[in-house]
Amino acid sequence: MYRLSKDFSKAISIIALLLKFSIANAQLKTVDDYYNAALKNSPVITDIETKLEQNRYDSALSGAIYKPQIAVNAQALYPPPYGDYGYDKVVTNSGHYQSVISATELIAPRKEVKSNRLVNAYRSDSLENEEKQVKNQLRKDVTDKFLNTCLLQQQMMFYVRSDSFLVKEMKKVYADTALYSLDDYYGLLVEEHSEHTQVAQFYAQVIKSFSDLNETCGIVDTTFPVLTIPSLKIETQPDIKQVYNYRKFKVDSLQIASQKSLLNAQYLPHLSWYADAGLLASQPQFIYKSFGNSLGLNLTMPIYDGNKRKLQSKSLVASENLREKYSKFYEDVYKSHTLLIVKQINTTDQLLTQLKDEADQVKLWMTISVEELESANVSISDFILALKKDLEVKTDIAQAQIGKQLLINEYNFWNR
Repeated sequence: MYRLSKDFSKAISIIALLLKFSIANAQLKTVDDYYNAALKNSPVITDIETKLEQNRYDSALSGAIYKPQIAVNAQALYPPPYGDYGYDKVVTNSGHYQSVISATELIAPRKEVKSNRLVNAYRSDSLENEEKQVKNQLRKDVTDKFLNTCLLQQQMMFYVRSDSFLVKEMKKVYADTALYSLDDYYGLLVEEHSEHTQVAQFYAQVIKSFSDLNETCGIVDTTFPVLTIPSLKIETQPDIKQVYNYRKFKVDSLQIASQKSLLNAQYLPHLSWYADAGLLASQPQFIYKSFGNSLGLNLTMPIYDGNKRKLQSKSLVASENLREKYSKFYEDVYKSHTLLIVKQINTTDQLLTQLKDEADQVKLWMTISVEELESANVSISDFILALKKDLEVKTDIAQAQIGKQLLINEYNFWNR
């Protein structure tokens, strides 16, 4: 009977530690756990919500300038003479004493008021839609990284279990030297080393994948919970006009139209009234009889502005033309891309059916190989071949299943 190698003993201890690690960290986490954390921690969403709040204040501010403006004005001016020198009395009236309360309000155009409100309303619509786009993109990114981490975690555990199973079979081979040679033992040992290396490689990839996932979600955590593989459902395809990424073009169009309306309103005649009441005198001795009031109208009519209105109008037209081009391009891409994703999902379903049939055959092959191994009716090389095929088909099924989930996630992203 030959001795167990030091490497073999070391492999057993490492596998035991890995299994202990996986059990100790058996906390389950779902994709929603990570997505909710990402929503909470995202500075981009906080930025948009802050802009929405600021826009509400700006909207109220733009409306406030069209309401009556009331102010108190007070002034006492005395220009002292220096002999024949000093301010001209005709200009200063020897002084100026004022204390009045005044009010003014824009009468026309009211169209400017309405246009200003529309500009702010559409800006809010744009920010709200942008927030939905950001959340949708965040959901896709988190789900993609979650699924990729699930795949790596699954693949690592396939090799951990296979490695553990191989160690158990090696014990049998080691114990029965009448049926197996030293060459058989070392053949299994080489395969065990190979699988152990795969476990170490997957473990490194799992750590990196968890790090990327946590960074995307703004999570500070060094543990590696067991991830619950989601079962995503294909969402109903809506009218493209309801899709967040497409609605952006509609909101942009409304914004441009409201800016045109505001530009035109700014060039209409502006009529406002004003009134004041109080004290207005040129000399202190006349203050007691200088109380009064006044009423008036102000009219402003733009005549020439150096072609500024014309240039601004052309700029808005250029913006609208560009918007239409982007809108048409997105519509074409949306139709072709969503159709392609559906085809890929159907192809993956067919592949999964084939792989599951293959897995049933490989499972039967493995059962027979294990039984034959105990009686030395199968060669070690054939047993290793069956073991490798079992790992291969399990990995292919996991990749196809996760691949389908990734395709569904992308399809739903395009249709939200």
